[in-house]
Amino acid sequence: MNSMSRLHASNSWKDLEKLGKDENLSTIEKLFHEEPTRAKRIALELNGLYLDCSRNQIDKKTQSLLLNLCDQAHVSDQINAMFMGKKINISEYRAVLHTALRSSDKSDPNGPLDEIRKSVHTNLEQMQRLTDTFRSGKLFGATGEQIDTVINIGIGGSDLGPKLVYNALKTNEDPRILFVSNIDDADLNSKLQTSDAARTLFIVASKTFTTAETITNANTAIAWLCKRLNVNDHSAIKHHFVATTANPNAAKAFGIQPNNIFKFWDWVGGRYSLWSAVGLPIALGLGFHEFKALLKGAEKMDLHFKSAPNHENLPIMLALTGVWHINFREYPAQAILPYTERLSLFPEYLQQLEMESNGKMTDKSEKSVPHHTAPIIWGSRGTNFQHSFAQHLLQSPTITPCDFIGVIKNRKNDNTRKSLLANCLAQIEALAFGNRNQKSLQGEKKASRIIEGNRPSNVILLDELSASSMGSLLALYEHKVFVQGLIWNINSFDQWGVELGKSLAKVIERQLGDEDIENESITSNANLLEKIKMSQ
Repeated sequence: MNSMSRLHASNSWKDLEKLGKDENLSTIEKLFHEEPTRAKRIALELNGLYLDCSRNQIDKKTQSLLLNLCDQAHVSDQINAMFMGKKINISEYRAVLHTALRSSDKSDPNGPLDEIRKSVHTNLEQMQRLTDTFRSGKLFGATGEQIDTVINIGIGGSDLGPKLVYNALKTNEDPRILFVSNIDDADLNSKLQTSDAARTLFIVASKTFTTAETITNANTAIAWLCKRLNVNDHSAIKHHFVATTANPNAAKAFGIQPNNIFKFWDWVGGRYSLWSAVGLPIALGLGFHEFKALLKGAEKMDLHFKSAPNHENLPIMLALTGVWHINFREYPAQAILPYTERLSLFPEYLQQLEMESNGKMTDKSEKSVPHHTAPIIWGSRGTNFQHSFAQHLLQSPTITPCDFIGVIKNRKNDNTRKSLLANCLAQIEALAFGNRNQKSLQGEKKASRIIEGNRPSNVILLDELSASSMGSLLALYEHKVFVQGLIWNINSFDQWGVELGKSLAKVIERQLGDEDIENESITSNANLLEKIKMSQ
């Protein structure tokens, strides 16, 4: 089935292209004027998460055409195929079953197989044992001192997801969990300088257990432990290292004790792996009950995604809004704007989720995609961005759709809650409606002072930022990305561009070491290599 060629040639796609280029397309202001209750009609809600996509230039006709794309791409069938464990990652011939990591309904005929459920359950029990031991003060290092600090060594999906969740939900009472990702030793050293070697546990998180940055940092950590504790490698690794990996044999070869290896599977993609043993820092840092609540919140979104009609389906409607913006309005980017410091890492997390998944120019039939796919994801937290790039969002000729995330109840800091929400709603209003109708600007002749408005945005309001709502929020965006990949007929679960960069880096590193590798030389870098070598 070549759904992309059919979609691109379909009447719905062509009609959407015409609508997107129509100079008389209804403005956001006009849509609200014609239907004052538009927001209530369009808004959707699940598990304390409220999604409002009303401030986009999407009328009922446009929405109907977008929904037609879902039907023509067989989105519902593809959703079921993913949940049932079909090998929808066609380039690597793998199932895509991160949803199985949070599935608790054994009676679901479209859910994961019993053998997968059993493996996941065993994995969770192992995670809980270590979590309970650590949080009860019964985990000890090589010198007999109690472990009270954890440093997670990983990169990409082995870092971004766990780091986001821990930093979003931690309290002052929770233990210290630190994250190291960059191969630049300044990253690891800054964490080691504030840690007591005798009381520190390292998690080496790598799906393949060959990731260069991760293994390099792990070896540096071993050397640090040996020097500080006056122990050998074996003792340092035995008492201060655990691993999360889909390659347990490589972890064993590295020296990790078998009972300290937390396995996950090749059907768990790196950027979807926080729900697996890769989420161990979350469990250790927040408690296993919170990790379970995170899984439960994600499962609620999974069940909704599987069962809700397309027009009432949060991930599908969010996905279609994005398709409208990048394919038919030709907006090249998307800004992510959380109005809470606790979600300050969310834009960076979504950069990997969206751009690594869908930043591709070839479809499933190995043909070029004749249009844009994933937008450029960027953003920052409010209110900080209001003093940096809000000007661009409001008046630049380059229009950037925005996703705002607000939190209604803030148990962590209620003093600033109203101010954050007021600023969030103000930016949403300014983008949508501008200032032309303000009395203070009537008769204003200076164009530089006019804010035109008609800038699109989505709004997500969380009743509160909890483990459950966090799970639902992350699953919402995971499924959104999947649906967009289906519309574009691309494989959202591989990343061959990433692999090329890794292989080239290995060649260049050997060149920097003066190895004779003429057959593999990268001649365009000759001047740069010469400059580096002369300056060393």
